[in-house]
Amino acid sequence: MSISDRQKDLGLELTRVLQTHGQALQRLCAAYMQEPSDRQDLFQEIAMALWTALPRFRGAASERTWLYRIAHNVALTYSAKRRWRHRLEESIDGPICDPVTQVDPRRLALLESLQQLNPVDRQLMLLYLEGLSAREIEEVTGLTANNVGVRLTRLRRKLASTLKAKEVGK
Repeated sequence: MSISDRQKDLGLELTRVLQTHGQALQRLCAAYMQEPSDRQDLFQEIAMALWTALPRFRGAASERTWLYRIAHNVALTYSAKRRWRHRLEESIDGPICDPVTQVDPRRLALLESLQQLNPVDRQLMLLYLEGLSAREIEEVTGLTANNVGVRLTRLRRKLASTLKAKEVGK
C-alpha cells in the first residue's frame, strides 16, 4: 500500500470516528472552553491528535474509551496552555450560547457548573454524562473504578447542590 493510499484510509477512518463521536467531542469542547472560537480550535486539536494516533490504535481498549482518553488529554493540555498564555482564569460571567445546549437554561446551568470544576473532576463528570461506566472511566483516566465511583457520588451531590442554589437564586 502506498503512502497516499494509507493517508486516504486514515482520512476515511478519521471521518468515521468524527461522525460517530463528533457530538460527544463537541460537548467535551463546550465543557472546557466558553468561547465558540476556542471550542472550535480545541475540536481541531483533538481531531489532529486522533489523526496522528489512529495508526497506533490496536483495540486493546474500546474505541470510545481510547478516543476519550486522547480527547481529554488534549483538552487538558489545551486549557493549560491557554491559561498560561493569557495568565487569566476564564470568566463564566456571561451566558453561554452554544448549539449543543439549545439555550435550555438547565443545560446552561449544568455546563457553567461543569466549567467551574477542577480539570480531573470535570473529566470524570463529562465521561459519566457521556454514559461511560466506572470501568470505562478507569481505562480513560487511570483512576481505579472504586475511586471513580466515590468521586462521582460526591460530584453528583455537589453539582445537584450547585444547580439547586442557582435555581433558587433566580
